[in-house]
Amino acid sequence: MEARHLLLAFILLTHCLTTTMWWVAGSWLGLSRKAARHWLLASLANGVALALPLLPEFGSETIRIALAGSLVVLGATSLRRGLQFFLKLRLTDVMHTVVAVGIAVINVTVCLRLGWHTAGVVISSLALCLVLGRTARETFKPLRTEFNVVTAWMHSGMLTVAVTAFAMVALTGMTPSIHWPWLDWSSAVSEFIFVFASVSMSILASFVLGYIVVMRLVRRLEHLSHHDALTGLLNRRAIEYLLDREDQRLQRFGDPYTVLLVDIDHFKRINDRLGHAAGDAVLCAVSRTLQAKAREVDRVARYGGEEFCILLPHTLHDGAVQAAERLREAVCQINIPWGDEHIAVSISTGLACAAEPGETLQALLKRADEALYQAKAEGRNRVVLAADRVNRSRQA
Repeated sequence: MEARHLLLAFILLTHCLTTTMWWVAGSWLGLSRKAARHWLLASLANGVALALPLLPEFGSETIRIALAGSLVVLGATSLRRGLQFFLKLRLTDVMHTVVAVGIAVINVTVCLRLGWHTAGVVISSLALCLVLGRTARETFKPLRTEFNVVTAWMHSGMLTVAVTAFAMVALTGMTPSIHWPWLDWSSAVSEFIFVFASVSMSILASFVLGYIVVMRLVRRLEHLSHHDALTGLLNRRAIEYLLDREDQRLQRFGDPYTVLLVDIDHFKRINDRLGHAAGDAVLCAVSRTLQAKAREVDRVARYGGEEFCILLPHTLHDGAVQAAERLREAVCQINIPWGDEHIAVSISTGLACAAEPGETLQALLKRADEALYQAKAEGRNRVVLAADRVNRSRQA
C-alpha cells in the first residue's frame, strides 16, 4: 500500500507540474492558447488515466481500466491536435472525435458491460498506435523545416517508442496462447514498471514540446531584434552590421558595393492630413514594393522614420542607377485606397558607390545622404548618384 501511495504521489506531482506548465505557457508566455489548451488537456487526461488503476476505492478494476483506456486515447488526440495548431497543420477534428468518442463508447457500453476486459485494452492500445503513429508521420517534415532534423527525429523517436509499447500491449492481449515473459511478473512489479514508463514518457513528451516552444520563442526574439516591427524589413542595427561586413570585404578583397538611401516624398503631409494610420499603410506598401523589386542578393532595411537603406553588393554606377530607377518606378505605381481617395507615393533616392578601399563607411553614408538631400532639393521623385564626387540626376 505504501508503494502504491508513492506511485500515486509521483503521478500527481508530475502531471500537476506539466499541466501548470502548459497553463502558464498559454496564459503568460505567448504560446498559442489553442495548442497550450490541448496539451494541458492531454497532460491532465494522462495523469488521471495513470492514477485510476492505483485507486481501488473508485469502482472495480474493470471500470477503472476501461476509463483509463478512454482517457489515454483522449490524451493522445489532444496531443496531436495541439501539435496541429502549433505547426499550423491541417486539423483532423473528425478523426479525433470518432476515435476519442468511439473508444469511450466501446469501453464503457460494450466491453465494460460484457466483461471484455482484454478486448477493451486491445482496442484502446490499437487506437493509440493509430493516433500517435499518424502524429509522428505528419509532424516530422514541419519540425525538420522549422527547427532541425535532430528535433524532428527526437520527437518522432519518442512517439515511435510509445507506439511500440502500446503495440506490444495489444499483441499480448490478442495472443493469449503465447506465454510472453512479462506475464510472469508480479502485479506489483508490473504496476511499477507500467507507471514508471508511462510517467517517464509524459516527462519526455513535455520536455520535447517545451523545447520546440522555447526554440520558436527564441527565433521570434532574434527576428524581432533584427527586423522592423511595422514593415518586417531589416532594422537599422541589422543593416549597419551588413554594411560594416560589406565594407570589410571591400577593404580586404576589393569587392565593390553601393548604398541607396531612400526617402518617401511628402510623408509628413500624409501623416498630417490623413493621420498616422495612413502613414503606416504607406510605409508598409513602400516596404513591400522595395523588397519585391530588389534582387535576391540585395538587402532592404527601414533606416528610420520614412527613410530606407538598401545595400547592393557587387554593383557600381550604371547598374546601381538602373536598380534605383527600377525601384523608384515601381513605387510610383503604388496606389493605396484610403477612405474616399487614393494615396499616390513617390520616393527620392541618393546613392553612393564604394569602389576603392580607403573611404570609411561613415564617409560613404554621408555622400549617399548628401545625394538624397540633393534629390529632394531638385524636386523629389528622382535618383541622384554621388559615386565619383560627381552628381548626376535622372528626372522621373
